[in-house]
Amino acid sequence: MDIDPEDATKSGVHPIELCVYSLLSSNLENIYQSINELRESQAVLILRLKQLRETCKEGQDQINKEGSLNNEIARLNKIEMKVDAVLKRYEKMVSSVTE
Repeated sequence: MDIDPEDATKSGVHPIELCVYSLLSSNLENIYQSINELRESQAVLILRLKQLRETCKEGQDQINKEGSLNNEIARLNKIEMKVDAVLKRYEKMVSSVTE
């Protein structure tokens, strides 16, 4: 983009301004492109984060289910101990009656 310095001066743009613009315009384009690339990668990262969050939520739900099963297993163990105690008593009663 070559602009004649005389034309630039006539249009009210100083030649130094043109020089600065030409130096910065390529850098600005690179910055703009980098920002767009960052936005794209940010979108990809957000999608990946959502997937990881869902995976973690599913894992937590599974752990919660297992935790509730642990409570049920503990309850069953207590019941088993009570049944064993009742069976021992019953055996004692049967043995005392048969003697």
